[in-house]
Amino acid sequence: MSESTGASGHGSTSDYRGPGISRGSSIAKIGGALGVAGTFIGFALFVAGCAGYGAAFALALIPLILGVVGLVLTVVGGFFSKDIGLEDPQVVSCYAINIAVIAGAMLEFAIYKGWPIFYR
Repeated sequence: MSESTGASGHGSTSDYRGPGISRGSSIAKIGGALGVAGTFIGFALFVAGCAGYGAAFALALIPLILGVVGLVLTVVGGFFSKDIGLEDPQVVSCYAINIAVIAGAMLEFAIYKGWPIFYR
């Protein structure tokens, strides 16, 4: 048995959680959650726009704002927090998802404004 025993002969309760699992929410986790929310909203707008509701692209600022705020929170939480509550690959995935949300929202905004994306 690997658990230590106390003076009374009973084993102490060990905490088997890994180092990447922590309670509470850190700034980087909130930034990642905003990126995920922006992904779902942007995808819903894209599906609605493809279904013929072109006015749905007018809401493209919502995922753009979520992506920018999420990226800022992830950068602040990743660089300036002592214990961010996430491991490094998870923080990098938060960066990637927020950048993807920003790029997708900018494309949706370009569709809404009628800007040419490719050279004609």
